[in-house]
Amino acid sequence: MADIHLVTGGTGFVGTGIILELLQQTDAEIVCIVRPSTKAVDTRLYEAVIDAGRLYGYDSALLMTVKERCRVVAGDVTGELCGVRPQTLPRIAQFWHCAASLRYEDRYEAEIFQTNTEGTRNVVELARRIGVDDAFNYVSTAYVAGKQTGVVYEELSETRFANNHYERSKIRAEHIVAEVTDFRTRIFRPSIVIGHSTTRAVASGFSGLYSFMRKLLQFKVAMSRVRDGFLAEEAIRLRVEPDALSDFIPVDLVARQAVCIGASSSSASIFHLTNTTPPTFVEVISFLHQLFELKAPIFTATKEEFS
Repeated sequence: MADIHLVTGGTGFVGTGIILELLQQTDAEIVCIVRPSTKAVDTRLYEAVIDAGRLYGYDSALLMTVKERCRVVAGDVTGELCGVRPQTLPRIAQFWHCAASLRYEDRYEAEIFQTNTEGTRNVVELARRIGVDDAFNYVSTAYVAGKQTGVVYEELSETRFANNHYERSKIRAEHIVAEVTDFRTRIFRPSIVIGHSTTRAVASGFSGLYSFMRKLLQFKVAMSRVRDGFLAEEAIRLRVEPDALSDFIPVDLVARQAVCIGASSSSASIFHLTNTTPPTFVEVISFLHQLFELKAPIFTATKEEFS
């Protein structure tokens, strides 16, 4: 009998990647908890996974098995036991908790903690009720490191290092997971997740790098109303640390590594899924300006000469 894996956040950027790699690497059946919306939960899940699989270049024969191997259950991590009746779910081999809010702004503080921290507490309790034979896998973030510099070890972080509510919520969630004694736990810490390493496609989750790109394009359009081609002639001043690193990691590598670790005999409990050769901010921002036909930016450490 095939193992059964349970996934939250299966319609999201990393979640779809995890499901695709579980389909690729294992013969497991997959139960997916999907938040209800105007569209049926099973339709949302199947469309998200199949669309991502096509964009990422997965074999069409594998994608034909999505509806056969994936069972969808309506639920929401912000509710008690995720709004799911434990008795309706089978005992599982591995639990993959991928659902999260990626917001970080002050005005979203309540939502961030409700989803990322209390949501993790609800998911852990659901896992206790249904039973986990192998491991509970939690997708966190490398940025629980917050303000720490230098080498960051695979150990729990403290809230005092955080830069924003998102980081604080994930730090607290990691502690919730680490305190579990009912079953084995793993914490995965990807850095800035970007599109597929080969096809460059992004199936969903246009945040992070893509949010910055969108803002840059919007600024270009706004300034073109001042004078056509203005930003091709005038340089933007940017306050950045030019030598700081942009730790990008393709979504397929995150998912593949996580599922490989899930199938391994490693006794470790925290894993960084990051880039060993990340580019600098200067390299990334300069490339984007060239891509968008903007004049090379001027990097500065202060705002004194800003217009």
